[in-house]
Amino acid sequence: MKKISLTLLLLSFISTGHLVAQSKVIFPKEWKQISTQEVMDMGGLSLKGVTIYDPDGKILETKEAVALMTSRKYTSQYYVDKKGKLVAIALLGISDTQLKRMEDFKARQAELAALVGTEAKHFETIDMDGKPVNLADMRGSVVAINFWFIGCKPCIMEMPELNKIVDDFDGKDVKFIAVALDKAAPINSFLSKTDFDYKIIPEGRGVAQAYGIQGYPTHCIIDKEGKIQYFKSGYSPMTAKEVETKISELLRN
Repeated sequence: MKKISLTLLLLSFISTGHLVAQSKVIFPKEWKQISTQEVMDMGGLSLKGVTIYDPDGKILETKEAVALMTSRKYTSQYYVDKKGKLVAIALLGISDTQLKRMEDFKARQAELAALVGTEAKHFETIDMDGKPVNLADMRGSVVAINFWFIGCKPCIMEMPELNKIVDDFDGKDVKFIAVALDKAAPINSFLSKTDFDYKIIPEGRGVAQAYGIQGYPTHCIIDKEGKIQYFKSGYSPMTAKEVETKISELLRN
């Protein structure tokens, strides 16, 4: 079975609404388009029995299709039949502007990765209850920081997984801090409808700037000695697992 493993980052600034073209292929009405996340939930992307079309509607050989899909110059639309089986993929070109954003994002990821092993920036602020939050007071604990804001859809998408991580590490020496850009009032309104179990810091733009945050969501994990050991921006179906694995690793050290 031909299977490829893709890092499917869902960037907040790229959506199918910004594609430069629509598929020229007319699919059967009973077929349904599904999201990248739904493909991942199916166990990954298997190309056996799947017909793949280029932006002009030409059917591609598997080798050529894989090369295009991993080139970062195309996005994919996935289609399943009425039985829920993946049967077709339509590749669509993306604009030069989007390519530039993706390259900028890749460069930013490299900058964050370069900070792993360095001392975390100190901050003092207050949480939603007006209680002080001081990073220095957390020395000796693992600290998981999530940078987010209410209007960030990928931030909200990952919250159920983050809540599960908080629950899994209940009673362990881990501090979960969510630095939000929004003020306390709209956050309270948001929390009345959506659960988020991190300790939330409102109006955290100063903290975000100190850490050089440019994309959301971003995760930063700090070890017991106050050094950054994980720093990554953007949403991926693998992010929660990476966060959980890194916390577990740091608790063992």
